[in-house]
Amino acid sequence: MGALEYSEWIKASPEDVWRVYADPSRLPEWQTGSPVIVRIEGAGDQPGSIYTSTRGPGTARTTVLSADPPHRLVTRSVAYFGLTFDVDSRLLPERNGTLLRLRVETHWPRGLGLVGRLVERAILSGSEARKELANLKAIVEREAGKPPARRQH
Repeated sequence: MGALEYSEWIKASPEDVWRVYADPSRLPEWQTGSPVIVRIEGAGDQPGSIYTSTRGPGTARTTVLSADPPHRLVTRSVAYFGLTFDVDSRLLPERNGTLLRLRVETHWPRGLGLVGRLVERAILSGSEARKELANLKAIVEREAGKPPARRQH
């Protein structure tokens, strides 16, 4: 198991951050690796919701374990090679904005050994996390204060 923590201050309310961060259909806008959301079951940001994404040949299935909009979101993803990662996201009001704090824990099947650690290291890459959080920040700050767009289903 590995664990890392990341944070980003965003000049927007927790509600504005939540609107982008907790919406699985918006992940391709800010996450690296060109994810494609292939299926969303449920509201997307509520407990029990499940969404499936692909990145290249890999597929991940993410389940929302708990949600307290717009303050906390906890998800578990089962990805390639049986790697599982849990993300505990907290949106904290701070200094006229929101501090988004993430704790990411990974778990891999024992039999994968070095391969599991390499996959884990790629997922937990600090440089990728910083890029993603910077992308998220730019989108949220650009959209903050605007009424939410109507979602097409």
